[in-house]
Order: sequence, then structure tokens, then C-alpha cells
Amino acid sequence: MGLFKTLKRRIIPLQNLFSKNLQLNNKNIIITGANSGIALALVKNLNIHNNILAFVNKDKSNISDIEGRDIKIINWDFRNINDHKDYVNEIIKFKPNIIINSAATFGPENQKYYELDTKEFFNIFNVNVFSHLRIIQNSIKGKELEQIINISSDMGSISLNKEGDYYYYRTSKTLLNSITKNLSIDLKQKNINVYCIYPGSVKTKLNTGGIISPTFASQKIINICAENNLNFSGKFIDINKNILEW
Repeated sequence: MGLFKTLKRRIIPLQNLFSKNLQLNNKNIIITGANSGIALALVKNLNIHNNILAFVNKDKSNISDIEGRDIKIINWDFRNINDHKDYVNEIIKFKPNIIINSAATFGPENQKYYELDTKEFFNIFNVNVFSHLRIIQNSIKGKELEQIINISSDMGSISLNKEGDYYYYRTSKTLLNSITKNLSIDLKQKNINVYCIYPGSVKTKLNTGGIISPTFASQKIINICAENNLNFSGKFIDINKNILEW
């Protein structure tokens, strides 16, 4: 798949990844895209010591076997951001401490500039950006929120773009990065830590040629989240905590 061809240029050296694993405890955590990939691995890792509100798109078969006392699953078609009345009260009652937005879609394989469709842009943006924003908007109504982590991609970096192509996916991640930066400024007085994480070339449905397992990437994300370093707010970092260019 063409996506792997693009992603493989920013492979994170494995020798730099090994460190002591940290853990989160007694937190209320929202995770989007929780039926597969990194988000599913996050649910499995975090469910042991925390309460999880997991948002899934259609199929919840992968997560249903770990559903239990500490996991509540909400089915939501991320493409329909206006269909959110049912979950607003759930978020408010849940009183999230942490949001990890991982839901994403790559879009059609062919994303050449001369064949772009504006409707497809909105379909991708609804999943990759606007659904995240809806959840954030309803989560900041309480006083419990501590962190917002948006899972992004190096393909969203304007500075690192040397290859072009992949318009739908690239622009959606660029927009997500921009919203993350804005939120970090607007929510600073509330002491809410807002940042983007690029997890590297993770083997998922979106990137079948990835070299890092979702389990491994999820633990690195948990380590960063457990530190809750306010110096990362408004930043774009990788799982080694290196700061990337926007």
C-alpha cells in the first residue's frame, strides 16, 4: 500500500525505545477508534487500573471480549458528527480525566490532486478531526479533564512533507495538528495538557507494512501520558518524546 511507502521514511530506531514502563491508575479515560490498532491495544493495557469509555465505529467484536466493569462501549459512526446526542450525557457522567483520540481513516487509495472530491474531504475530516473535536467540546464542560492526546502522523507535518500526494489524509492530520495547537493555548489556564503524538510506523489496518506492534506503541503512549509533562503541551512529539516540526 502506498501509505507504507510514505511512512517508512520516519522509522523510529528501536534501540531508542526501550525504557521502564509506567502505568496510569484510577483515571477515567476516553479512547476513540477503540475496536482496532493502537486504540484497542490502549484499552487492553489501560483497562486493568482505569475506567474506560471506548468509542468504536460499527464493529465492536474485537473489544467485546474485554468489555467488563471498567469498560463502557459506545457505537458511533464517526462520519456523522451530528449524531452525538446519545453520547453527550455519557461523557458528562463519565467525567473524563484523559482523552486519547485515535480514530482515523486513510481514505481512498487514489488521492491525486486532479481527482480530488470535496465530499470525500469532509468524510475523512469527520472521522480524523471533527469527531475528536466533538468529544473534546463535551469533555471540557467538567473540571476533571487533565490531558488531551491526539494521535497524529508525520504526514500531517507541513515542514516534513517532501513527497506530496495523499491529500485527504495529509490535510486531515494537518488540521488535527492545528486544532491541537490552538486548544493548548485556549486551555492553558485550565491546566489541561494538549499535544499530538506520532506513534511511528505501527502495523495496523491503515498501515499493513508497519514494523512496530500496536501493543508496543500503546505502552510508549501510556508512558508519556503517565508523565503528564506540561512542557509537551502544544507540541507534536514521537513516542521517543522527540519534538517534531509542525
